[in-house]
Amino acid sequence: MNTDYLRYFSTLAELQHYGKAAKELNISQPGLSHAIHSLEKDYGLPLFEKTGRNVRLSPYGLEIKKYIENCKKEFGDMVARV
Repeated sequence: MNTDYLRYFSTLAELQHYGKAAKELNISQPGLSHAIHSLEKDYGLPLFEKTGRNVRLSPYGLEIKKYIENCKKEFGDMVARV
């Protein structure tokens, strides 16, 4: 699993727009699309649903987002203790 891809997922989940997320991440839009498709292939689940020019998290994406947020919190707590 590529940790950059998880960061890309989080940014896209927050901004709900490929173009804006790619700009925020300073990567190309096709690169972001490739990363999200790779995650969806790894998980075997659709993580986003298209709504016109925007996207929103699928029910599976919502669960993955919760997991990622929990991991970030745990990592932050660990770093604070060191």
